[in-house]
Amino acid sequence: MAQTATAKMVFDDDDDREPFAAYVADSESQAAVKLFAERRGWSVGSIRRGSLPSALRLLGVAPPPRLMIVDVDGLPLEEVDQGLTELARLGSSVLALGSINDVSYFRRIIRTGARDYLVKPVDADTLGEVFVRFEQAGEDGQIGGRVVGLIGARGGVGVTTLAINTAWIMADKLSRRTALVDMDIYAGTIALSLDMEPTRGLREAFDDPERVDEVFLQNAMTKLGKSLHVLGTEEAMNDAVRMTDEKVLMLVDAMRTNFDMTVLDLPRHFVMREPALFSKLDDIVIVTELTLQGLRDSNRLLRLFASRSHDAKIHIVANNVAAKPDVAVAEFEAGMEAKLRCCFAADPKAMSQASFRGQPLAGADPKHKLVHSLYGLCKELAGVPEETKKGLALFGWGKAKRG
Repeated sequence: MAQTATAKMVFDDDDDREPFAAYVADSESQAAVKLFAERRGWSVGSIRRGSLPSALRLLGVAPPPRLMIVDVDGLPLEEVDQGLTELARLGSSVLALGSINDVSYFRRIIRTGARDYLVKPVDADTLGEVFVRFEQAGEDGQIGGRVVGLIGARGGVGVTTLAINTAWIMADKLSRRTALVDMDIYAGTIALSLDMEPTRGLREAFDDPERVDEVFLQNAMTKLGKSLHVLGTEEAMNDAVRMTDEKVLMLVDAMRTNFDMTVLDLPRHFVMREPALFSKLDDIVIVTELTLQGLRDSNRLLRLFASRSHDAKIHIVANNVAAKPDVAVAEFEAGMEAKLRCCFAADPKAMSQASFRGQPLAGADPKHKLVHSLYGLCKELAGVPEETKKGLALFGWGKAKRG
């Protein structure tokens, strides 16, 4: 731990450091690392054929990346000790790869300051799971899931569609064990959109919140794909469900404990009925339309969250944007005195086709423009570091990427 603290003193400006590099000695590992990097949107030029000595030779050229994969296969143990210790001292979170499957060897690797050690062969999914822990670890070293809330400035702006696709990308592309929760217990449409049977899990969670643990969630949620878990219900309109701030917060805490990412589709009435919830969110995504009404209501939510949710990062996105919107983007941003994080063009045909299949657009048409734009926001919400052009130039990666 002391080594990590030293590294933070050496490199105060994280903008000068690339997020990732890999030095692997065999073709199978290189293919797995390449697929892993592509899923996170990182340049495959940051992957080099080599091993620990290759990584050490570049230390005099530029600061080491924040996250590294280094091959230690076949190297003398003393050389591995010294090299990994140096990388850790300079602030890299290092994953070592090798062929020795021995507990004593693993413990010695970890004592150098390396974050983990995997026995080859490895695959992209395993690498993704390991790096999620690296990316989510706080300054105290404790790992905790992130909770994101999506809410509409107005009704009918497509919050549910964006919530579904956000959760899908988190799970399918960014290796997060993800929970998607439809918090509208009466009129939520996530289960309907994904062609799933609604469950009573959310109702039971509010009836007896102390029951909510890993086993309860496993039974109450519907699994979609490799790591997306959906909680959606459809209670009768005349059946009063008692929801309190305390119960909602207990549910969120359970989600944070059991999932890497939790995406909440929030009804607008939660702003008044469950105000304490918003203080628990890591990010709040306000979805709006480019109209005067959308501008007014976005401003109202912005002011409210600024006073209530001091720790949450707020993102405003425009959805279903027409070719000629009522309010131009520049005028909308001037009226908000803030930038829009994303603008998603209206494409009802693509949405209806995905809905007909019971799939998110990100699954039915992963190359769609909305998916591409949303992917960038998802990486930010998940805490995946971005590359810098400066770092690519220093390491000569830009050339490799073009080639």
